[in-house]
Amino acid sequence: MGNVIDVSQNDFQKQVIEKSHTAPVIVDFWAPWCGPCRMLGPVLEKVANEPNSGFTLAKLNTDQNQAIAMQYGIRGIPAVKAFVNGRVVDEFVGAQPEPMVRQFLGRLPKSGGNGQPAAAESPEAATDPTARLAQARQLLKKGKGCEAQTQLTDFPNGPGSEAAQKLRPLADFLCTMGRPSNGQTGQLDQDYQRVASDLQRGQYSTALYNLLALLRQDKNFRNGQARQVMLAVFELLGDDHDLTRAYRSQLASVLF
Repeated sequence: MGNVIDVSQNDFQKQVIEKSHTAPVIVDFWAPWCGPCRMLGPVLEKVANEPNSGFTLAKLNTDQNQAIAMQYGIRGIPAVKAFVNGRVVDEFVGAQPEPMVRQFLGRLPKSGGNGQPAAAESPEAATDPTARLAQARQLLKKGKGCEAQTQLTDFPNGPGSEAAQKLRPLADFLCTMGRPSNGQTGQLDQDYQRVASDLQRGQYSTALYNLLALLRQDKNFRNGQARQVMLAVFELLGDDHDLTRAYRSQLASVLF
C-alpha cells in the first residue's frame, strides 16, 4: 500500500537496512493483540502515504519475528524506530498523537542517495543541529552518556537548542555516574550509580522512582541534580509518554 510495507526477519536486511541508505525507513514494531498498536498504526500509515512523505513505513509483527524484536531490544509495543543509512537514529515507544508523530519525523536526518552517506555520516554533520540532536537522543537511549555529551556540548542556538539543553544533564549524569564503582563510594553515590545503571538498561520507570525517592529525602540534593535528570528523561521520552505524565505531576508535588 504505497509507502507502507510488511517486513519479516527474512527480508529485514533488504527492505529496512539496505533501503534506508536511499531514504529513511520507519519500522513499526507491533502485534495484533496490542490495542495501542491499533491506534498508532493508522496514524503512521496516513503520514507515510502522503505525497512526498520521504520515508517508507515498514511494519513488523513482533509475535512472528521475535528474533528481530530481541535484536533491537523491543521491550514494549508499539515501538517505532527510524533507520537512516542502516542505523537507528531515533525512536519512541507507545501510541503517540499525530502532531507528535510528525514532530518525530520532522527531526530525522536524511539518507544518502545512490549508496552515498547522508549528511549525518559526513564531516559536515558535526555542524548540523538536527543530526546532532537525533544522534544524542539515540546515544542516550543506549546509555552512552559520554558520547551524547560530545554531541550536546557547544550546541548552536536555534532549532533544537532548547531540547539539547534539557538533555545535557542526563548525558552528564550518565557519563559521570554510569561507570563501575571502585567500591569506596558513599551511600548517596551508590544510589546514583544504581539509577545510572537502570537508565543505561532502559529501565526508566525504576530510575524515575528512585530519583523521586532521593528528592523526597532532600529537595536540594546535589544542587537539584535529581530534578534535572528527571526533566531530561521526560525530554527524552516525550511529553505524551505515560511515565512522563505520571512522574511530572509527582515531581511537581515534591518540589512545591
